Amino acid sequence: MILPYRKVVRVIGSLSLVIWLFALVFFHFFPKGNRGGICLKPVDFTRLPSADCQGIGQIEKGIRTSISILEAGRWDTYRLFNRTITKKRLLTALQALEKRLNGGMEVKEALRGLFDPYEVVKGDIEGRPLVTGYYQPVLTGALTRSSGFSVPVLARPDDLIQIRLSDFNRRLPASSLWGRISGKRLVPYYSRKEIDERLENHLGSLPVLCWLKNPADLLELQIQGSGIIETNKGKRFIHYAASNGRPYTSLGRLLLKKKILPLERLDWSSIRAWAEKNPFLFNKLLARNERYVFFKWETVGPVGCYGQVIVPMVSAAFDKSVYPPGLPFLIQLSLPPTSRTVPWLAGKQGGQQALLLMNHDTGGAIRGPLRIDLYAGTGRFAGELAGRLKNRARMFVLVPR
Repeated sequence: MILPYRKVVRVIGSLSLVIWLFALVFFHFFPKGNRGGICLKPVDFTRLPSADCQGIGQIEKGIRTSISILEAGRWDTYRLFNRTITKKRLLTALQALEKRLNGGMEVKEALRGLFDPYEVVKGDIEGRPLVTGYYQPVLTGALTRSSGFSVPVLARPDDLIQIRLSDFNRRLPASSLWGRISGKRLVPYYSRKEIDERLENHLGSLPVLCWLKNPADLLELQIQGSGIIETNKGKRFIHYAASNGRPYTSLGRLLLKKKILPLERLDWSSIRAWAEKNPFLFNKLLARNERYVFFKWETVGPVGCYGQVIVPMVSAAFDKSVYPPGLPFLIQLSLPPTSRTVPWLAGKQGGQQALLLMNHDTGGAIRGPLRIDLYAGTGRFAGELAGRLKNRARMFVLVPR
């Protein structure tokens, strides 16, 4: 029997969506790191580094943030590689850790007996986790368009649809599809280039929160995911609301590949300086990054993906399909020097340091077990640290007993 043309089109469309969903689920269930021989290796507590460069008050804030995230969470159990971690067990361990730190114990000793340490290993130094940084920029903006403020910051459009996979089956990853309705089908949302074209031709159809001075300001805000906008009405927190779900392409990698900037100068300050001198080429290369981020106003900030305010030099972004929310980690790495000491590092600057981190956030470029994005704080000097941080580390997952 020959199917009618419209029915064939609907069948092909449905099949395409199924294939798309299957591919997404496959790559989230089996991230590259899990397929590359990465495992958790038990470590004796005496071999752990001592985290003594963070203020105890900051760590306690981080613990309370983890507790709030877990208490608000929907699940009672979480998967960590081939292990199951219960919310109750993790909450109990974190509450006991906070009590010990309040009692004056040093970090490493306070962890003993509450957590079992496991190092994330792959067998060579290139298999060690890569740590980068992000921060909360402070940008000058305006609530109305003018000749000095012509770059719009968009709120989430009404036609942007989110589908949470875990809402349909708890065994599916805690990930989302972003798209729009076309006829009776869900299709990928508009790319960055298509959104920019809509802004040129149909600006009134898109929701604008505020206006920035130049496209580099907008890119900085979209990369960091949150910021503070200073207007003539005062300061306001602005935060990630959604993305178009399209693939992310790093502008820095494009500049490196085209030999526009050398590796040793590939930080945000250099990229911004180049962008402001070469606006045409900047916009041309930026169009190759299909990812577009939409924002919303907040009364506090910055807020991580689990809905809680994150803590400088304690909160970090991990792949949420690999690591449970609120989970603590010890990492040992070399921090880059900055022109001024970052206030959240207890007076220490640069060099080999050990940090107690908490899983409080995620990011579009943070994929697999070997990626960490450390929240460095607010403002210029935090941005300097975050922009220079791109180092390998030793990473110890702390599993509650």
